[in-house]
Amino acid sequence: MKKKMPTVVKDGLTGVGMGAAIIIPGISAGTIALVLGSFNKITAAASKLFSKDFWKNLLILLPFGIGAVLAIAALYFPINRAFEYCMFAIVALFAGLILGSIPGIVDQIKAEKTGKINVLLVILGILIAASIGILSEFFNFDLTITNWFSDIPVYLYFVIFAVGILAASGIIVPGLSGSLILLVIAFYQPIINLLHFEHGVKDLLLGVSFGLGIVVGFVLWGKLMNLVINKHKVGTLSIVLGFVIGSLFSIFYNSNMLNYIKTKAGMLDWILGPILAVVGVVGGYLFVRYTRKHSQEVAE
Repeated sequence: MKKKMPTVVKDGLTGVGMGAAIIIPGISAGTIALVLGSFNKITAAASKLFSKDFWKNLLILLPFGIGAVLAIAALYFPINRAFEYCMFAIVALFAGLILGSIPGIVDQIKAEKTGKINVLLVILGILIAASIGILSEFFNFDLTITNWFSDIPVYLYFVIFAVGILAASGIIVPGLSGSLILLVIAFYQPIINLLHFEHGVKDLLLGVSFGLGIVVGFVLWGKLMNLVINKHKVGTLSIVLGFVIGSLFSIFYNSNMLNYIKTKAGMLDWILGPILAVVGVVGGYLFVRYTRKHSQEVAE
């Protein structure tokens, strides 16, 4: 007789997968949770975290959190190093993962009744995501944000708190990557670099502000997803699909990437970029195939 894995171990391993998705742009932690059968459990506990059942829900989320932290800690230095020496090539890998995973979001939409409004929502999502990259270059977000993290004005603590809330969407919303959002708006590397503590206590406080934003966003997005997935599932997924497609443009066309290409990109980027993009597409699609197989097994 096959032994069943203890729930706490299963949840911890799911957390590891989600943690990897949190730090790697293009992979959705929400999708990982959905595929591994923990999505409803996480969103339900997150939406009721600040209630009379606080401790009960916290204990439910704790194994996921521990697993995620361990995965982020393990991947932090490799990702940071990779961005330092071949950012374009690594982003090409992420773009491939995004492209390869798109059929998985399409599957979820095709399974429901759709209409013309959903097409418009996809287009809206594409325009929003693409415009973020365009605005990033137009206003040179990269330079502005680099200066912020050098001078650390008081308002940056509030900005990074809001960014944390935005990034938390990738933990909850299937198909959406919080780290991808950070990458597009040029906050990804500065936040990753906070762990170097170049500014001592200030960097620590910025990290705390971002972490608090993640916690608040986790609860808020959990409540929102509990609401919209049940009542407006197709519309929500349509916007997510549009955002993911649009991000394929903005992940390359943003001030951070364009400045890197102009000043630092080398032969390694141009050689590895196309190769890693193909690897990403294949990896993303294989994950979609696994998702489909898992869904069929659950249905049976």
